[in-house]
Amino acid sequence: MRKFLLLLLFVTCSFYFLCSQTKPVKIPENKKSVFASVEKHQQELYNLSDSIWNYAEPALLETKSSKILADYAEKNGFSTRRGVAEMPTAFIAEYGSGKPVIAILGEFDALPGVSQKAQPTREQLKAGAPGHACGHNMFGAASLGAALAIKELIAAGKLNGTIRFYGTPAEENYGG
Repeated sequence: MRKFLLLLLFVTCSFYFLCSQTKPVKIPENKKSVFASVEKHQQELYNLSDSIWNYAEPALLETKSSKILADYAEKNGFSTRRGVAEMPTAFIAEYGSGKPVIAILGEFDALPGVSQKAQPTREQLKAGAPGHACGHNMFGAASLGAALAIKELIAAGKLNGTIRFYGTPAEENYGG
């Protein structure tokens, strides 16, 4: 599962680069910076994903999941607005100013009734409890990792604009 989180983060940051090159090329400096950011924050992102997996909070009840993602964003220099759109678990983390505005969505809600152990075969952790059947635990953490990599480029003066991470709860049941 952790390897999948790292793969998702790399895909989010540079899908075209990883999938379209057929011969060795010089990697642009900004892409090197993105890769370095992923490595630097790798364990923290794994921990976020694992925590969200363990919380397994269903739609509109993602209080712990929302909090750890927003807290992590703040710890890394983002300003946050919590409880946006009259949804207590929705938040926006933002860094930078001006254009372009780069937006990244991150989901973190669990599905009702699909609790399972963190293993590749189906085995309920707790019968009838919610769980992460479609990887929102990884999606939320990996997407925030991608936003963090872009934030670091802005902070270093290598990129202009604003990065916004939208913490979107209740995607499965209420459209986020």
